[in-house]
Amino acid sequence: MGNTGNTTVFNNFYDTSDIAVINAGYQKKVDHSFGPYTNNYHVLQYILDGQGTLRIGSNEWHLTKNTLFYLPANTACKYYADLKDPYEYYWVSFIGNKADSIMQNCGFSHRTPLRVIDSPELRKLFMRIFKNLHSNQSDYTYRILSDLYGIFACAAESSDMPLAENYSAFVQSAIAYMNANYENGINVRDVSSHMYMNFTYFSEQFTRGTGINPSKYLMGIRMTNGALLLKTTDLKVSEIALRVGMTPLAFTNAFKKHYRYTPKEYRGRSEKTVDNN
Repeated sequence: MGNTGNTTVFNNFYDTSDIAVINAGYQKKVDHSFGPYTNNYHVLQYILDGQGTLRIGSNEWHLTKNTLFYLPANTACKYYADLKDPYEYYWVSFIGNKADSIMQNCGFSHRTPLRVIDSPELRKLFMRIFKNLHSNQSDYTYRILSDLYGIFACAAESSDMPLAENYSAFVQSAIAYMNANYENGINVRDVSSHMYMNFTYFSEQFTRGTGINPSKYLMGIRMTNGALLLKTTDLKVSEIALRVGMTPLAFTNAFKKHYRYTPKEYRGRSEKTVDNN
């Protein structure tokens, strides 16, 4: 497979900042494959039509029309088009001091790298960035950044994860630890120990800072990621439970309490977006 039909345009006017666009591009519906490769910048891609596959580590996701997917910086990723129905997409790559936290706030990580968003506005934002960079004029820099933040807004609005950027450094650190380790079965005592804080004091301060007790917040992370796996993979419920750091029975009971449906009922009501073999 090659990159025939791929067009890349570069930003010749970016400088170090909170967020800076490196390049943007458009991929036609052709036989295409990329990676595994590691970039030192972040990439967001939006599929206009067709299908493909994304692999990060040992995990695999099926890509379909209207899928917004994320390639994390410094992480080996591979993606390729379906032979019968190849994808067509726009992409934008970016760096910056706040890139990691923005992606976290949008609910993206190497474990949760995609979301199906049927949004004409999102399509327009990617298209405008591509066209403005293609013009190669410096006065489009702020328009490009405005559209990039528009993409972030669409992603954040589609996620039910609370935003972390409005919290104190202490709370952000605790949330980052939860997000990085929830699949390992951690509990709130583990988080308080990581923060070198008394359990009761930690719980009080976290609740004061977020309005949510840390146990409920941690469970919310697990439920959100469990729901995503139910929607986007064919993994068994027992396998999903282990992936979010819970036993199958505890996951099923908590999921029904959280969403009012059992995991199997929830999956049956959701449009299947992935065939994970």
